[in-house]
Amino acid sequence: MRPSSSEAGFPLIKAAGVALVVIIGAVLVLRPDATEAPVQAAQVATPSATSSEPKEGLAGKLGKSHPPGNPIEAARNATVFIQTPWGNLGSGFIMSADCLVVTNRHVLHFDSAGALRAAQQSPAIAMEFRRRQAELQQDLKDLLEKYREETRRSGKGSGAALTLKLKIDAVQEDLRTLPESVREHINAEISKTELYARTATYKVSLVDGTTFDVNQIRYVEERDLATFRLPASHCPYIKRGRSEQLRQGERLYTVGSPSGLTYTVTAGIFSGYRQEGDRRYLQTDAPINPGNSGGPLITESGDVVGVNTAILMGTQGIGFAIPVEDVPGL
Repeated sequence: MRPSSSEAGFPLIKAAGVALVVIIGAVLVLRPDATEAPVQAAQVATPSATSSEPKEGLAGKLGKSHPPGNPIEAARNATVFIQTPWGNLGSGFIMSADCLVVTNRHVLHFDSAGALRAAQQSPAIAMEFRRRQAELQQDLKDLLEKYREETRRSGKGSGAALTLKLKIDAVQEDLRTLPESVREHINAEISKTELYARTATYKVSLVDGTTFDVNQIRYVEERDLATFRLPASHCPYIKRGRSEQLRQGERLYTVGSPSGLTYTVTAGIFSGYRQEGDRRYLQTDAPINPGNSGGPLITESGDVVGVNTAILMGTQGIGFAIPVEDVPGL
């Protein structure tokens, strides 16, 4: 007979743990503005072992390895790829020569409520639940058959029959409490990840593969924005444009890493301004896909006018960016 769910450490989460982490990451991508936390820490970062910087600075290094042939490629050199320990992917961009980076809050912030929804809707976890339920049902069937045989042979008072009855009761209890056990284990995994996320280290990569470890983030109040600083000097950066000067139909570009496809450039047009309460957004049909979130929305001249932040769910070709004027420090 298989061990009970308590004896086995509940295999549902052990078997589906990797899928849960992936789903937790996926649900955080391209989420509209959420309620922001206050500023949490100063901007500090430490380079990983793979990072290096020659004397001419990061801009000079990238200019040699990836010489830009146009303003869009120049913006690419100032765009970063961000990976979180829980599997979330996103983008950001360098906005000053002293290596200050801006991205979306939801790229870096662990959303426990979103993670719970993802786990509850996970096909992998549902499949593992059904598998475990079928195991227990088969165990119960086998035990009942053995119990009937034993009582026919030796009666209900025999030691073997009493032992089998205790096992039957235990399996029936496991079946009864299985749904609650699933919820408890999912909540425990999310709580552990949430605790870990408070001191997490993020991987931030450049177009040439240089990687930095960033471990402190500054979250911006009331906006889906966050900033941090790379431990480098003379960084390439994207010049600030003026979003209020955009005209409908004007050509725009996004630079980012949709679905992990790093440093992808997509194009579209400026569709118009959109107001949500006291917040203004830039609407574009330039594709903003998972992994693009936090990256720059730029003009043909390579100036940044917005921070890509969300797509309208259930639609194609409707994306939104936070105006660059809302980014602190610019």
